[in-house]
Amino acid sequence: MLMSETGKTALAFQAIARHLIRYEDGAVALIATTDPPLARLKDILIVRLEQSRRSPAFTESGYVHKRRAKPIPPTQDTLNKISLMLERVRISRVFDFPGVIEAVSEFSADLEENDQAKEETLDENEHERTRSIADSEDEAMEDLSAEPEPKVPTEDNPDTPKRPSASMLVIDNIANVLGSTMTKSQVQGHALLANFMRSLHHLSSRHHICTLLINAAVGLRSQNTQFHRRPEDQVSIFASIVGKPGLGKHFSYLVDTSIFLSTLPRSKDDADVAYGDARESRKYEEVGVIEVLKDRYGSREGRWSAYVMEAGLELRGVRM
Repeated sequence: MLMSETGKTALAFQAIARHLIRYEDGAVALIATTDPPLARLKDILIVRLEQSRRSPAFTESGYVHKRRAKPIPPTQDTLNKISLMLERVRISRVFDFPGVIEAVSEFSADLEENDQAKEETLDENEHERTRSIADSEDEAMEDLSAEPEPKVPTEDNPDTPKRPSASMLVIDNIANVLGSTMTKSQVQGHALLANFMRSLHHLSSRHHICTLLINAAVGLRSQNTQFHRRPEDQVSIFASIVGKPGLGKHFSYLVDTSIFLSTLPRSKDDADVAYGDARESRKYEEVGVIEVLKDRYGSREGRWSAYVMEAGLELRGVRM
């Protein structure tokens, strides 16, 4: 995920909030290279819980939802649910790239330990079931009223150990801890990044987790771009967007799906103000743009959508 000054952390928090609400046993590991604004995550959870609660009601009633002028304060029950959700978020504050590697290693060790504990529990249940069946067959020869066979662990059986529905790893952001290494030595920096990405891909595939690796983007506010921009530096499908990945455009080839975030004027009038020859000083409205740069396993490359983040909390799509 690539972004600069367009709300990258807020968008990552939207993904975390959706994950926590959708999966009751889903845990999130957040590796932060700066102090994460957790109060914003709590506010986003409040907004999304209200949205998830009101949507079915309006669908069933047939009424069209009208946006409230002022949000309704959350109930105590909602605050209790959010507290339980936040307990499933484990935060690791790191200050350098070795710290990121150590935090990912700890997260990987926890996943391995949990998987091993589940396998041992399943093996014990299977052993108990086999032994009970054998004992019942022996006793049936002498007593027809043998005890009923124990329940076999199934998806519907509450005694069956549940595997986590999903897991999520978020690293915000990799450019803060690797940018200085890239500046000193491009070769060494790319080698470190490539090795780290291979191990991260293996971790995500082995444990079936969703991993969000946030990078920075550079050059989004460059001046005189028509004269200094080279065609090979263009990564966006929009000619007016001149930014590119902070760790080099080859970073997009190291991830399964590379998403680029930027901004554009919302309307033609806004574009006239932003790009006009007169260089008017009056304000104009912008919207966020999310586009897929690379998609290793699909055909979504080049797709895009516009959005707004109201008060940094509510994410809404915008028609352009």
